Amino acid sequence: MRKLKVCFSLLLLLLLFCLVFMGRGNVNGDLRLASPSLSHIFGFDTLGRDLFQRVCFATVVSITISVIVSSISVTASSLFAILSFRNKTLRTILLTLVSAFKSIPTVLVGLLFASFFGGSIFSVVIALIISCTFSSFRVLETKVKEIESEEYIMALDALGLKKGRILFFHILPSLFPIMREEWATTMMTSILSESALSFLGIGIDRSIPTLGALLSEARSFLFTKPHLLLFPSLFLVIIGVLVMMIKTGLSELDSFSH
Repeated sequence: MRKLKVCFSLLLLLLLFCLVFMGRGNVNGDLRLASPSLSHIFGFDTLGRDLFQRVCFATVVSITISVIVSSISVTASSLFAILSFRNKTLRTILLTLVSAFKSIPTVLVGLLFASFFGGSIFSVVIALIISCTFSSFRVLETKVKEIESEEYIMALDALGLKKGRILFFHILPSLFPIMREEWATTMMTSILSESALSFLGIGIDRSIPTLGALLSEARSFLFTKPHLLLFPSLFLVIIGVLVMMIKTGLSELDSFSH
């Protein structure tokens, strides 16, 4: 429990820190590709913009997108999983859709939405929500199926308890632990997927800094200006470690509650 609180606090502090110092940076050609210094600790990018401000901006964008995507996708997948309770037709349809979408890489889904809506936050978020929802549904549906076969659920059904009451008071509470874990997993997946899309130039418009976009800009200067790659990568790793530790803390919380 203590580890979970610490990790959540650190992630929140990182977000607040980046909110304070974030910025798109003013273009200054004289400082193009300037190395880190005491006054500009991350140096400058290819257009002479302060890299520290841009990394902070990108971190806020990445965390915000991941929270939105994970919250919506886990909520939607949980709803679909609950609705599939003793509904073989709906379950079959949803599992067929899951199999279809799981065979399509997230990058291609992102490319499809980018072609319709352009390189915008909206298109990236929608693409990630669709991919993550079907992925989470597979996990949650399996859990619902396990609960459905439990003896106490069969006993409640035999006693004539209404389906809605069984769902609300027995199925849903049993889903909460795995929903929390899926939220953390989906958050990490969405961060990496958004970074990958931006790195490939499929994601958000380049006018909005993202960690993936910063890494994409830096790849041509890997050996000559490594600071361009180092700092966005460092922040991406920090976010990933904190999110995975949060997932571990949630798992331990569930074990402790049992």
